[in-house]
Amino acid sequence: MLERVILVLKSVIPFTKELDFSTKVSEITSISLEREFEMKEASIDGNLFVTGEYKSHEVSANVIPFSFKIPFTIEIPDNLDSESVTLEISDFAYDNKEENKIVVNIELELSGEIKEVQEETEEEQEPVVELDSDEIIRMMEEERDSKDIEDCEEDNSDIEEFVEEEKEENILEDIPVQQEEKETEIIEEKNDIKEERVEGEEMILENISQENEYATYHIHIVKNGETVETICTMYNSNLSILSEYNDLSNVQEGEKIIIPDNDES
Repeated sequence: MLERVILVLKSVIPFTKELDFSTKVSEITSISLEREFEMKEASIDGNLFVTGEYKSHEVSANVIPFSFKIPFTIEIPDNLDSESVTLEISDFAYDNKEENKIVVNIELELSGEIKEVQEETEEEQEPVVELDSDEIIRMMEEERDSKDIEDCEEDNSDIEEFVEEEKEENILEDIPVQQEEKETEIIEEKNDIKEERVEGEEMILENISQENEYATYHIHIVKNGETVETICTMYNSNLSILSEYNDLSNVQEGEKIIIPDNDES
């Protein structure tokens, strides 16, 4: 008998990249991160897109747009089911310590199913026990109430007579009854194990998110003076969509806002 056991693998993959600008970077006024990827047989190939605007001088009113493309390839483990794989951006941050460059730190979370096939060996199968008459007599003697045994020990002849009567009256009746009870117990135990495995598989499969081969969304870092309304206008989105991905009750400077692409919404 073959049983399918499903396990879920989750792994965080970090990326750190220096982005060189053609001019001095005085202030990043807006920045966002998008990603696209393609599932292949043994790998995930894709690109990360860092876009936004910056000022080259603090007093300047002009902002300069920028866009960087970061290609990546992630090997898929042999024991991971490629059809169940998902890839999400779990974190994004940047630092502009030098005048003409910034450093971005990105974390991607890879998750999917690990499938293993286990073959139930003969040792693991619970045998159907067949008892002969001598074994049944031994079991009956062991289970007999100790008080009855003490009473019978007063007269050995009475014990022998009692055992012989039990043999004649109960052996033929107890053999099929005990065998039937044992077989019923084995079948019920196997059914319980099968139901527990099925329920475990259903719970795991319900928790695995499905994703298209290509998916894109923005991660926007809130700047000073920005509001949820201005961010919606910037990305041609609305409060209803943003509230599905974010807690908009108290948006502050420096927080990260997830904004799905218009095609996904």
